[in-house]
Amino acid sequence: MKKNVKFFGRSLVLLFVLGACQSDNMDDDGPIVPPPESNFDKMIKSYNNEMVLKWNSAFSTAIDNITPTAAESRSYAMVTLVVHDALNNIVPKYETYAMDHIAVLSKEVSDKNIAQIADAAVAQAAYEVSIVVFPSWKDLADQLLAESLSKIEESALKSLGIEIGEQAAMAILEKRKNDIVPMFVTYDQGTLPGEYRSSMPFSIANPPVWPENAAYAPDWGNLEPFGMISGDQFRPGPPYQINSQEYTTDYNEVKNLGCNNCPDRTQEQLEIGTFFIENSPSAMNRLSRAFAVDGKFNGWETARLLALTAMVQADAHISVFEAKYFYNSWRPITAIRGGDMDGNEDTVGDPNWAIPQSPGVRPTPPVPSYPSSHAANGGAGAELYKLYFENDNKTFFSESLSLPNVTRNYTSFSQLADENSLSRIYVGYHFRQDVIEGEKMGRQLAEFVFKNNLREHN
Repeated sequence: MKKNVKFFGRSLVLLFVLGACQSDNMDDDGPIVPPPESNFDKMIKSYNNEMVLKWNSAFSTAIDNITPTAAESRSYAMVTLVVHDALNNIVPKYETYAMDHIAVLSKEVSDKNIAQIADAAVAQAAYEVSIVVFPSWKDLADQLLAESLSKIEESALKSLGIEIGEQAAMAILEKRKNDIVPMFVTYDQGTLPGEYRSSMPFSIANPPVWPENAAYAPDWGNLEPFGMISGDQFRPGPPYQINSQEYTTDYNEVKNLGCNNCPDRTQEQLEIGTFFIENSPSAMNRLSRAFAVDGKFNGWETARLLALTAMVQADAHISVFEAKYFYNSWRPITAIRGGDMDGNEDTVGDPNWAIPQSPGVRPTPPVPSYPSSHAANGGAGAELYKLYFENDNKTFFSESLSLPNVTRNYTSFSQLADENSLSRIYVGYHFRQDVIEGEKMGRQLAEFVFKNNLREHN
């Protein structure tokens, strides 16, 4: 990714110019990059992930499931990327996103004092961006910043870390300053079979609470991606024709498995459906945090995994929303209630059909159906983990904010993605083709993002 902000802090020049000039790794056309297994690699390994996890966990507690998933995904991407950029402007282990490498290479920094500059940079960077993307938690963020910085020994390195954090934040906020704000807007209603109609519940889909015939963020697919090239880069082919046998099969499946009190749906299927209701960006962030703890990652490794996770989640939403509003497909709740008037003789309608009325199950999301953003998020997460850990097989467990006190166990990342995709059928949100194509998109974009962003320097 192109880096568009350079950092020329006075304290950086004063404190580190001598050490930098003496380095044998100076590149006249760019930043200093430490060689593999250098003293700086050892220094990085000595830096634990406590401060990175501390701020990530606190932000997660503040934001999870508070905003719709598109806005949440952008917030996570910006907060995790600024932490990653801040650390890699101390020692450039990995490519950055918005701020050019500075490469603080000096005899002044060692494995004994690197935490002073790194902790200060992480705390300040996370603070500056998080209060912009989620202003309502500023009071708590103020307290956390004061507490975080108070535990760092006063030194020139601490001051420099704060400065690096501030500059990293300025860089990413500048880069994303023109991002659109996702909103509920009045949306033209379809009239032909297969065309989307607003699925906002009648009780809340009235002005002034929500716009009439509301849909969410129809222009989100035009947002600048975080790791992809464009929102339509991985757009799938069109959905099935309404009069096709494939559509009929999908129609009957969700009608029989996604309804309220469906006799054909098992209790475990309902559990799976409810378990995955929560916002995917927060769920995947929490899972990546657990992997970092379990793997005893250092701070640099942790920041990179969290940033990559957030990037693929954000780009999954951008990519899928672009396709959703391009194809403008109706949701099962609209299709099944109008099944006798869709021109398909093999679909039997039910005007009273409803999704499960169970605790934790939200109303059908107010966006077109095809493809599924939730399935794309799951596929993106699974593919990223498979590439990151170089293996699909891993034994782990996951918990959910939408179904507390329930733990689900997995032996592979693909198993997680499969359950996540099927969950949308079990709660009546999606047809099977929606989730198949959504998961496929997620996997494709995650591979692209992983192979082209935040890579380790050779």
